[in-house]
Amino acid sequence: MELKIDLLEKKKKNLWLIGFGILAFSFAIFFGIVEKKPLDWFIWVYFGFFVLHGVNYFIRGLGYSIERFLGKAYILINSEIISLKSSIYEKKQFVNWNEIKSINYNPISTEFKIEKTDGTTQVINISNFDYALLLEIKKTVSCIAKEKNIQVNI
Repeated sequence: MELKIDLLEKKKKNLWLIGFGILAFSFAIFFGIVEKKPLDWFIWVYFGFFVLHGVNYFIRGLGYSIERFLGKAYILINSEIISLKSSIYEKKQFVNWNEIKSINYNPISTEFKIEKTDGTTQVINISNFDYALLLEIKKTVSCIAKEKNIQVNI
C-alpha cells in the first residue's frame, strides 16, 4: 500500500479570481497613466501593490498556487519511508521503515511516537492535516506496519 498526495496540486479555474486579478492589474495601469504629475515614491509603491495583487489573483484564478513556486507540501508513505511536509513553511518529517521498532499514535496530540531500533524516539506531528487526510495516513501506516511486522498501536 502506498499513499502519495501533493497538497499543492492544481485546482480548477475560478473566473471570479481571474476577473478580480485583471481588474486590480488594470486599475494599477489606469492609475499610473491618468496621474498627471511626476510619479513619486508613493505612487510607485501603490502601483506595485496593485500589480502584485492583480498577478497573484490571476494566477490563483487559473488554478495554480503561488506556494507551489516557493516550495513543496506532500504526504509520501510507502514501503521504504514515511515522509510528511504539511506546508511550504514546515520542516519535512521523515523516517525510514527499516529504522522503526514500534509506532504509537496519540489521538490527543495527533502525533506518531516512533521508537527506533537504536533506542531513540522520534515524534511525527500530523495535527496540521485535515481529518480525512489524518484517517488516510493512519490507515496506510497501520497497513504497512503490519506487513513489516512492526508493533503498532493506532
